[in-house]
Amino acid sequence: MKCHNCGADIPDGHLYCDKCGAEINIVPEFEPEVENEIDTTLSSIADRLSRDDKPKVVIKYRNKDDFFEFIKKKKNVIIGSVLGILIIVLFVSIIFMSQDKTGAKYLKLAEKSRSNGNTYEAVAYLTEGNKRYPYNTDIIFRLADCYLELGSVGNAVDTLKIITDSSNYPKDSVTAAYESIISIYKQSGEYDKIAEILNEGHNESADALRKKYVPKEPEMTPGDGTYEEKVSISISSDDGSSIYYTINGDDPTKKSEAYRSEFEIDKDGEYNIKAVAINEYGVSSPIVDRTLIIEGGTAPTPEIMEPSGDYKENTMIVAISGDGCRIFYTTDGTDPTMESEEYTEPIPMPMGTSNFKFIAYNEKGNPSEIVEREYVLAYDRRVTKEQAVQRLVSKLLALDVLLDEKGSVRGGGHNEYIYDSVIEVAGAGEYYKIIEEFVRGDGTRIQTGRLFAVNTHDGTLNHLGYDTRGRFTLKTIK
Repeated sequence: MKCHNCGADIPDGHLYCDKCGAEINIVPEFEPEVENEIDTTLSSIADRLSRDDKPKVVIKYRNKDDFFEFIKKKKNVIIGSVLGILIIVLFVSIIFMSQDKTGAKYLKLAEKSRSNGNTYEAVAYLTEGNKRYPYNTDIIFRLADCYLELGSVGNAVDTLKIITDSSNYPKDSVTAAYESIISIYKQSGEYDKIAEILNEGHNESADALRKKYVPKEPEMTPGDGTYEEKVSISISSDDGSSIYYTINGDDPTKKSEAYRSEFEIDKDGEYNIKAVAINEYGVSSPIVDRTLIIEGGTAPTPEIMEPSGDYKENTMIVAISGDGCRIFYTTDGTDPTMESEEYTEPIPMPMGTSNFKFIAYNEKGNPSEIVEREYVLAYDRRVTKEQAVQRLVSKLLALDVLLDEKGSVRGGGHNEYIYDSVIEVAGAGEYYKIIEEFVRGDGTRIQTGRLFAVNTHDGTLNHLGYDTRGRFTLKTIK
């Protein structure tokens, strides 16, 4: 601010120019529509105030001769009367000044206007009173109340800041002004502004109210640093305020993750963790933040090449891990551990619906995140079971195993090929299982023990067998 008299800079809170001594009347900047209404009202009451302060007495005479004749005859009386009037006027002025040295006149006029429902006029009286009596806190508080009645919250706050932003008012008045502003912000839901105005204040009142309304920043452990393993983050507030946090460097708000208990960070990377405490008044504390670097923490997440979805052909599930990591998996819906089946080679996708869960462990035994896949394998059957049997008979006939299409064999009798079931051969697909039976001349029959498998999709012919673990094996018939 600059002095209106000499132009020198005036520090905030000073009511007099340090250079020339001119008095500075601090009047807040108001909302345009409210200020226009006040200006109009001030203009209408200016003459009224002037007339009230300066009463006039007018004596009329018929002509100049009468006037001078009157003066000549009443000279002594007039001189005495004038002196008497001057004494009376001086006495009345002294009484008036002593009665209104605190601005009581403006408070009464404002209250009368307010009682008559003319709050704008009350504001005008109080604004004028504040100019003449800048130290009268009653005028300032009453002016703020009037602005609130008019719905002008911004003007009300700015008016109260006349007191809070100055060092020339009593402590109790400063505290009351802060409390009034806080009450306004509470009602409007602007809780962050409570912390803002109290943090801006550098006086005893602001310091005391900060302890009541602004929570302390929460405590967070551990501190900044680089860690080789997973880290447990603990955040606390000693005043019972709710805590919210982020781990991506964003400033936390009430919409952020609520802190309820310790949480772990175990994946390699750099983390900027921020936390804030929000008390019962909805006021936020200063934000506390930590930067942590995790090296050698969790194992990298295994990469599963086949996405979840529907499949119609034989598919192998391939998993890729990071250097020095081992992969384990389950198919029963449980979370995998190091005790689960270890992945060592591509896995044949099972027929039907299957659910795989994969996890990787690094050399330190730290796990990765679990990766889940769900597959639905339904082969596209292009060959019927009757066609499968016919293909098999035709092939055996071509190989001279059978003598004719009826299945006749050397030495008498004939073979019959009977459809048994649909089977899935891991890593190979879906097949019709066909059993071979030998029928003697007398009609008795026995199973030969030979089994065949015909692919339901392309009709490929195979000998069907079992390995030592009881799994199906295929050998193509050429």
